[in-house]
Amino acid sequence: MPDSAASTVSRSAPEAPPRGISTLLLVALVLAVLCALSLVTVLVAAAGGHVIWAGFTLFPAICFPIAFLLMCVELLRGARRRART
Repeated sequence: MPDSAASTVSRSAPEAPPRGISTLLLVALVLAVLCALSLVTVLVAAAGGHVIWAGFTLFPAICFPIAFLLMCVELLRGARRRART
């Protein structure tokens, strides 16, 4: 006769890998695009002989490395996720 505790245990299907872009990667991509646009703005203004607000050069200097580190973290998360499966 089967044990009643053993019959109530159900086996769950393995978790499917997450689909789409994670929030962390999306934040990194948005930061990288904004930094690139800021640098292009600085180059266009300099080519036209104009001086623009210093924040346009300071923002990419701070946020490009942050975006790069976020992308590295996401790469490591993806590698660890693949190693588990």
